[in-house]
Amino acid sequence: MSDIIKSGIIALGFKPKDGCCNVYFKKFGAYEINIDYNENNPEKSNIDYGKDIKCGRKTTSNFSQNESFVVLECVNRLLEKGYNPNSIVLEQPYKAGHKDCYLDILVKDLDNKSFLMIECKTWGKEYEKEKNQIFKDGGNY
Repeated sequence: MSDIIKSGIIALGFKPKDGCCNVYFKKFGAYEINIDYNENNPEKSNIDYGKDIKCGRKTTSNFSQNESFVVLECVNRLLEKGYNPNSIVLEQPYKAGHKDCYLDILVKDLDNKSFLMIECKTWGKEYEKEKNQIFKDGGNY
């Protein structure tokens, strides 16, 4: 699995950082994301989304879940498309009835209001389950 993650990091355009073993970086203009990748234990890796992207909690800042790579890819695409890092919030907490939930990615507009909400899913079983749930009842939990 570690080879797949490492290949994915490189496919997204991250480059090895000079003088740092297993540290990868990617610049989006002046903004930079760094990944301290642990080949032996990907769960102990660290994705540093920088100081401007806010993180409600750190569950997507490592590779302990396959969905974390999907979040990384989505943030990568948002930044490549020119979204401001200050407008991106990861793991935004919210209430759904009596349940505490976390939204994978929230993008805010220029007035700091919610603009785009993204729930990331891995391809295959998890994606199909959620897609079917949306068709059934709109994705209500």
